[in-house]
Amino acid sequence: MARAEVPTASTPTLVAVSTPVPVQVSTPTPIYASTPAWVTVIHPMEGAKLPAIKEVFVYGAVMAGSTLTINGSTVPVHAKGGYLVMVPLVPGNILLSVDAKAPGGQTAHLDRHFSVDPGFIISPSTPTVLVKESISPSEDHLLTTGDTLKVSFQGSPQGTAEFDIEGVARHIPMIELGNPPRGIYEGMYVIGPGEIANHVDISVTLKKREVRKEKAKGHLTIDPGNVPRIGLITDDIVAARTSPEGGYDLFLYKGMKVRLTAKVGSQWRVRFSAAQSGWVKDSAIQELPRGTLPAQSLVTNITVTHQGESSLIKIPLGEILPYRTEQTMDPATIAVTIFGAADKTDLIHYDPIDPLIGHVRWRQVSADACQIIIEPKFKKWWGYDVRYEGSALVIEVRKPWMSDTLRDMVIAVDPGHGGSDTGAVGPHSTVEKEANLQIARIVKDDLEKAGAKPFLTRNSDMDLSLYERPRIAWRNKARLFVSVHCNASGLGENPLWNNGNSVYFYQPQSKAFAEAVHAGYRKHVPLLPDHGLYYADFAVCRMTQMPAVLTEQAFIILPDQEDMLFDPKFQKNLANSIVSGIKTFIANP
Repeated sequence: MARAEVPTASTPTLVAVSTPVPVQVSTPTPIYASTPAWVTVIHPMEGAKLPAIKEVFVYGAVMAGSTLTINGSTVPVHAKGGYLVMVPLVPGNILLSVDAKAPGGQTAHLDRHFSVDPGFIISPSTPTVLVKESISPSEDHLLTTGDTLKVSFQGSPQGTAEFDIEGVARHIPMIELGNPPRGIYEGMYVIGPGEIANHVDISVTLKKREVRKEKAKGHLTIDPGNVPRIGLITDDIVAARTSPEGGYDLFLYKGMKVRLTAKVGSQWRVRFSAAQSGWVKDSAIQELPRGTLPAQSLVTNITVTHQGESSLIKIPLGEILPYRTEQTMDPATIAVTIFGAADKTDLIHYDPIDPLIGHVRWRQVSADACQIIIEPKFKKWWGYDVRYEGSALVIEVRKPWMSDTLRDMVIAVDPGHGGSDTGAVGPHSTVEKEANLQIARIVKDDLEKAGAKPFLTRNSDMDLSLYERPRIAWRNKARLFVSVHCNASGLGENPLWNNGNSVYFYQPQSKAFAEAVHAGYRKHVPLLPDHGLYYADFAVCRMTQMPAVLTEQAFIILPDQEDMLFDPKFQKNLANSIVSGIKTFIANP
């Protein structure tokens, strides 16, 4: 069992690490209670299996004033007892021998065992090797005419490789990747017209001094697509991704029908239009009987009405169809592309007293997709909502905030995580959800003093889903949304070098808001590093109903920043950062 060496504080390091596993504590404050002379290691966990990384951060706590060594090397300890150090790794089983000595002379010892994956290892040239576990596809595929099947495997370098599809095609050539050759072979096959297969084997062959042949774990089914497969969305809301492992693209809602054109493992490819597809988890889709017709509708007459603080654009449809919404700032527009829709709009009925909507127009962007474009009379977006009421698609555009002060503005303050979701964990087993709630309460109090009408999405330690948080904000007619979080490091990050506070946004209407809050941190907590301003595909930032940001106050896994996060004075500075950012955003129309 290898022992990981511990670098000195000046040793340059680059971290790659799994997210720390949260630790439940019943009373997270005060966080520096007197403890026995023993040592804790929060990360890595006992028995953890780490990927092929060169180093990992190790953190936890000892009694304040203790000395600490890991595998014989002294580790710097924060004044309150927390520590975090980068530890170089080698592949295989790792032992961290952790020893602490308290100021009174008491000692404690802890062994931490975990393993590091060796990563890619070139196969030997002789004898000829074909690594069966490396063969892809490892999951079943359902494809149709024109789709591409990709096959790959690892084996001895500088061989000749091919693959067969049972009953479909044989001797399909594969090439070896890399220069110099590294023994990774890859090939592809495009499904041709009329080809049919039902759960057939895919076999790969490697020829060198010997011949090796193995079957892929995944099987292939070819559906010619003559009778479309139709699925019904059964989840309340589900993301359609750009690829089976890709990022969010758009969202689908319960009751929508979608055409299913391929399946890879547990992901269906759904067709929105001739030019647009996405991937959706199969657990959110009920496949309907063959012969079910695809969802489609005509777009007929459109109406524009004004109600209270909003204007509503109502588009009657025969079915609830998938849609994509895109917002621009200059010029200010909203474009809603309705998939499966064909234009038959003869009239758009405007409300003569409507002060918000300047123009509504439409265009047929493809044979099976119609786009509605909304141009407002104002220049700065303050939120909108797209939803179905029955089978009518409704686009609600909100009136801009007309005042340059916060007086009477409803603001949603969202303490991140909660309940069973503790968030990140600090060296002293502090939990992010508690810091988030404490800071959010101060933000709320300061906003009230400024004349606003803020509310918390949660005011206790409770479970609250990501999707429910924006809904709470919308139901309460919030004008702004701020989600309060604390940060931790992930794969490829070094918390000793890369830390501080940061601000995130998604919608174009939220960028100026994020910039203002980011500037607030620079003003009120200048000694904390600037971790940056980011576009981020976070669930609570995706909302369109109001400008929304997610804030990361500091890195709770760093002992000094953990200390600050639970310091009332520093919490007040963080709250001032957010509130001053809100005021700046409001004051700049």
